[in-house]
Amino acid sequence: MSMILPDSIAAPAAPSTASAIGASRRNIWAYGLYTSATSIRFNQAIWLIYLAAHGYSPFAIGLFEMGFHLTKFVAEVPTGVFADLVGRRVSLIMFCALGAVADLLFLAPSPTLIAGSMALSGIAYAFRGGADSAMLWSLAGGAGTEATAARYSKLYSRMFLLMLGGEAIGTAAGGVLGGIAVSLPFLCQSITTGLGIIPLLALPEPHSARSQRRRPLTHVRAGLQTIRRDPVLLGLLLLSGLLAGVSATVSMFVQLYFRGLGLSLAAIGLIFALAIVPNSAYAALAPRLIARLPRNQLLATCVMAQGLGLLALRSGQPAIAVPGFVLLFYATDALVMPSISRYLNERAPEAQRATILSLDTGLFSAVMIVLFPLFGLGLTHISYATAYLWTLVALVGGSAAIAGAVTLLARRDAAKPGCGVGSLGSPT
Repeated sequence: MSMILPDSIAAPAAPSTASAIGASRRNIWAYGLYTSATSIRFNQAIWLIYLAAHGYSPFAIGLFEMGFHLTKFVAEVPTGVFADLVGRRVSLIMFCALGAVADLLFLAPSPTLIAGSMALSGIAYAFRGGADSAMLWSLAGGAGTEATAARYSKLYSRMFLLMLGGEAIGTAAGGVLGGIAVSLPFLCQSITTGLGIIPLLALPEPHSARSQRRRPLTHVRAGLQTIRRDPVLLGLLLLSGLLAGVSATVSMFVQLYFRGLGLSLAAIGLIFALAIVPNSAYAALAPRLIARLPRNQLLATCVMAQGLGLLALRSGQPAIAVPGFVLLFYATDALVMPSISRYLNERAPEAQRATILSLDTGLFSAVMIVLFPLFGLGLTHISYATAYLWTLVALVGGSAAIAGAVTLLARRDAAKPGCGVGSLGSPT
């Protein structure tokens, strides 16, 4: 009887378990549809060329981009707190709505409207900042377990593949649409971004986002204290900002660089579209590499790959520059983003998750505020080869300085009674 009774009691639980699995799959599908809709960037490979064709210099374009990141940087922490205290799904809906409006302002390329578009887009992406990754972590299970982290890596890799597919479609179609009418890429971009709201409505709001006490300043202080007590978390945030800032700056200005090498607008769009092949391969391998390689080894590999890509671009030869950019520099994001995102989520407490993750994207914007206009200003006085060389120096020197500082902080904390925090260079 004792062996039969538990079975008879446990049997009714099966339908609810199946229902929970079904709901989880539906949520992941909805998140995937949102990711796909917001990743089709029709204007990604042409917007710098579009502004240059309307008489804007590289320095002026750099100032516009600086405005985007300045606005985003200021808005990051408030929107991260908004995501934690009000709702992460609501924050993502705000991103889609504001982003759709910002794309429409590009249709009239006056200085005022372009600056307004960049500022509004900065606020939109701030709403996405920490909420995007925090929502995916909750869909992966939400608990701080190794199983959740492993599932998150797999889900992130799949979403990254969807993002790459959307970018490939958008960049390939953007050049064609721009050839028909210069307004079409921006109009189509606005529509697809707005459509991302529909699948978001099907997603649940994580309970933690509705249960926190509404004290924003206390919430921010708690997040900052978490970072202060964890040198590895601080180092990951700084390294993420540096790698992402260098990658974004070079990837944007490379449009003008390839144009200067004699490549057509359609060819440039095709280069970015074909980059989906190595990017997809790296993204598919990312979960396995994250699980098998120590953290320091994987991050050092990413820095080395970006450095080699910069050296290839510096050659000035299309046969070397294009493969180096596509295979080494550009594709490295497919390893950097999933790995650092997992490392950050593993160390961030659930209550302040979106706020801490918003600091990640905020530091990226802080780097861009300085690096992007500086790169654009430099190009008015120096060659691309020299600019790439100094970018390489900043990348390697900055990475070494971050690793050294975190190691010193970790040793200091380890010397304190009851402390045992690993360094950035350790596998843990």
